[in-house]
Amino acid sequence: MDQRRPSTPPPPPPFPGAGLGAPAQRAHQHLPGLTGLRGVAVGAVVAYHLGYLRGGFVGVDLFFVLSGYLITTLLLAQPPGHVSGMLRWWGRRIRRLTPAVAVVVLAVLLAFLTRSGIALDALATLTWWQNWHLIAEGTPYWAGSPSPLRHAWSLSIEEQYYLIWPPILLGLAALSRRSGRSTGLVTTVALGGAVVSFGWAAYLAMSTDPNLSRIYFGTDTRAGALLIGAATAAFMRARPGRRAGRWVQHLVVPAVLVLVALCLLMAPDQRWTYTGGLVAAALASLVLVVASTAPGALTTAMSWWPLQWLGDRSYAIYLWSWPIQVLVQDRVPTMPRWGVAAITVGASLPLSSWSRRLVEEPLRRQSSWAQRMVPRRAAWSVGAVALAACMLWATSSTQLTVQEQVAEEFEQLPDPTVAPGATTTTCVPPSTTTSIPEFSEDTSQYDPSTVTGGADPTIDTCADLLRVLVVGDSTGRGAANGLKRLGLPGLEIWDRTELGCGIVSDSEECGDWRVRWKDAVAVIDPDVVLVYLGASDDLVDGRDPGFLSDRARAARQSTMLEAIGLLGAGGARVIWNLPAVPLESGVFYCGGAIEDTPCDEDWVARWNEDLLTVASQTDLELLDVSGWVNARGADPDDRPDGLHLSGPALNDLARWIAGQLP
Repeated sequence: MDQRRPSTPPPPPPFPGAGLGAPAQRAHQHLPGLTGLRGVAVGAVVAYHLGYLRGGFVGVDLFFVLSGYLITTLLLAQPPGHVSGMLRWWGRRIRRLTPAVAVVVLAVLLAFLTRSGIALDALATLTWWQNWHLIAEGTPYWAGSPSPLRHAWSLSIEEQYYLIWPPILLGLAALSRRSGRSTGLVTTVALGGAVVSFGWAAYLAMSTDPNLSRIYFGTDTRAGALLIGAATAAFMRARPGRRAGRWVQHLVVPAVLVLVALCLLMAPDQRWTYTGGLVAAALASLVLVVASTAPGALTTAMSWWPLQWLGDRSYAIYLWSWPIQVLVQDRVPTMPRWGVAAITVGASLPLSSWSRRLVEEPLRRQSSWAQRMVPRRAAWSVGAVALAACMLWATSSTQLTVQEQVAEEFEQLPDPTVAPGATTTTCVPPSTTTSIPEFSEDTSQYDPSTVTGGADPTIDTCADLLRVLVVGDSTGRGAANGLKRLGLPGLEIWDRTELGCGIVSDSEECGDWRVRWKDAVAVIDPDVVLVYLGASDDLVDGRDPGFLSDRARAARQSTMLEAIGLLGAGGARVIWNLPAVPLESGVFYCGGAIEDTPCDEDWVARWNEDLLTVASQTDLELLDVSGWVNARGADPDDRPDGLHLSGPALNDLARWIAGQLP
């Protein structure tokens, strides 16, 4: 999110005499079109974080393209002549980016001092490897209870680009001059790098069980947008003229429509985002960046003063908005989304202005209070000491995040075990002794240890035992664990839930639910099957119909009927939960959005209506978890991450479920 404004107002761009392809002459000119684009980009990202714009994260790709274009233009126009010049260039980058980050990190440390892992987050942010830290940590970008410094992943990628690309660029430019090819070699290498980056991201996304979060955070998989901007800057420098400018202007409207569509439809937890969505976002962003460097309707629109104001402060707004949002949601988890948005925006805008006026500009320009060396050195020294002290203090923090608490509680508990001192189980499922079950072709989910599962030590005969199989997603894992922890005599719980995998179409991530559930029934031979999961929109192969449409309703009911027939084929009772609507704080489990996702109350209501319809046609029994949750009240401690019942609430739910099983 590079901003580059001179300390004194420059003369206006020489319109219309200067062509679009003359970036060298405008390397230091303030281009209002680009400033306005920054304002649009940061607005989209903040709206995405707040859950109002499903694909607003494409604003980051707009920043990437813009930064790649501007940095390459600047370096080609005024290349550092030697190593000391390159070091001075890097020093200016540090003065530009570090002060604001340091202030935000210090504020975050003070606000989250006892939070587990915050010290390492701070160190990774300040040393520009936060994206790789998040990858190593294995936390999905869209997971609940996020780090207040998670957003620094994109800044880390930009800083890594600033470190690696300039020496490569200058070396390629030198070779180009010797061969008489102008900057053609730079264009070719940058474009080739972009193709490799986008191709690598697509390859990883199409693999079996892809780690989409790793693709989202990776420098190697996100550098394509930066390199697209760099290639274009080099190309335009070698071919000045207005012809390309007029051609790009004709593409502005299609590019805007593409970005709007992506903002509304794309999500970071979808494969097509990485197999083509981000490429489309980068190319559309490129059109807008190039068009904004010349006169035209887009430049006029981007010159609107509110966008100029936001663009000038976009870096600071990006830095402040996310930690403020996380702080509000952490301290007041019951606050409605509009309240969180109001506080986040209301606090971020003035803080960004103060940060720019009191910290960023003085240290960058060596102006105001930072004109003299003594106060500048004092500021850097005091800041370094304060950060070091807070990080050292924070290293001893042991307070688990909500996500860590839930993850710890939702570790899968073992299957029923052999009674102490016994050589066999007190009650063996009939299918394991009378015959060999016939498995489907895929037995990857088969666990041999489940064949001889034992009953509770206090039970003497199979007649006294109720064997319950639980299938579903992570919410079902909670129910299974809660029932197991009760330790009720005569109740044997077998957990075959899969985190993140409910009753969805056959996928590489989750496999086929039909295979998993059929094998579980064959091995365990349950008396009761409890289906416990949330609403799902991914029930059919290919593109899903609109969730509230008649076609989608028919598909859901057909799938539910199929599941009931499969699970009850051996005579087991089938019980299915009616899920509750997630809280607004659970938006991260729905791709960062509420509307038109499984977090939408209309979707959950329709899902439950379909279950009621199916139950009226079959022997299906329903477990009204939604009614139980609503009757209990909206205590945020019951669902600390907005989705999963936890702590005393989970124990109470388990006791209530146990009463419905006999």
